[in-house]
Amino acid sequence: MSYADEEIKKTYVITYKELIFTFLMFSVILIVLFPKDILKEQILAENSNYDLSMLYLKNLLKHSPEDESLMLILAEQSLRSGKRDLSLRLLELLLKSKNMEYRYKANILSYDLQKDDYFYLQTELDRAKQMKKLRKLFATIYTEKMYDAKNIDKWFEEANFVGNTKARYFLLKQKLLKTPKNIALLEEGYYLAQQSHKRKDARKFLKLLQKYDPARSEKWALDEYNMNMAFKDYVKAEKVLLQKAKTSIAWQERLADFYLMSKSYRTASQEYMSLYHKTKTYRGKKRYFYKAVKALQAGNHLKEAAKLVHKYERVYLSDKSARRFMLKIYLATGNLEYAANLSKKILKREYK
Repeated sequence: MSYADEEIKKTYVITYKELIFTFLMFSVILIVLFPKDILKEQILAENSNYDLSMLYLKNLLKHSPEDESLMLILAEQSLRSGKRDLSLRLLELLLKSKNMEYRYKANILSYDLQKDDYFYLQTELDRAKQMKKLRKLFATIYTEKMYDAKNIDKWFEEANFVGNTKARYFLLKQKLLKTPKNIALLEEGYYLAQQSHKRKDARKFLKLLQKYDPARSEKWALDEYNMNMAFKDYVKAEKVLLQKAKTSIAWQERLADFYLMSKSYRTASQEYMSLYHKTKTYRGKKRYFYKAVKALQAGNHLKEAAKLVHKYERVYLSDKSARRFMLKIYLATGNLEYAANLSKKILKREYK
């Protein structure tokens, strides 16, 4: 080894020792001479050398082991420098802090860290355990209102992530205060209100959707009808049907089915025959004719059912399946004369 190499090595060793000594002396001077609050500000202002900041903080904590503000700063700096385990251990201590501000910050930082870890877990069991931790942390953040208005979007999504429907519904309504015409939020609010059996809220959301989302007016009308049926509010359900049936065959058929369901058999039969006259296709007419007759039969209005069949007997005399249907109705209603006459007509047609 040359004389020049020895000089370089010697200089390096001396410089390293001096650096350690200088740091220790500087730490002592900082702790003794500088007020702690000023040191905290200096450390928080450091945006590059996080490891150096952490050394300062650890030395400060040796002199003030109960100082939670230092613990919180050290937890944040540990996180920034990639020392997640140290950060989590410090945050676990701060979760029980009596200082509301520190406890709030610790919960939020812990949640973010635990959620980040969740995505790196490999097994379903590990993810299930981690989700349990996240739900507990989230419940604390939500119930104690540790979030603020500017972060409401974040916690709205987190509520969905942890599956907290109650929190998501509450936060959704907070978001709607800012954007009351937001169709996506109104739609989700409507479905969440239904799931939570909040009838008044569900109706309010639906009315707003009908107002602000006219492009899907048919969907919301059908939803209103179905909701009324689910709530067994048949008066309101009929009101929706009567209004929509004025301009729609599909809605009129729902109205007829509604009357059949509610055992208004004559009214149901009348609606089906009204549809019969409005429909142009043979197949459609035949279907409504059958429904009209069966509605009367279901209501035990047997004479009326037989009379209706007899009235349209000539229309369907050439249709084999219709002839069988009419004959069965006559026999089922006890109209043997009608049945005999129809049988003769059928035989006459078949033996021509």
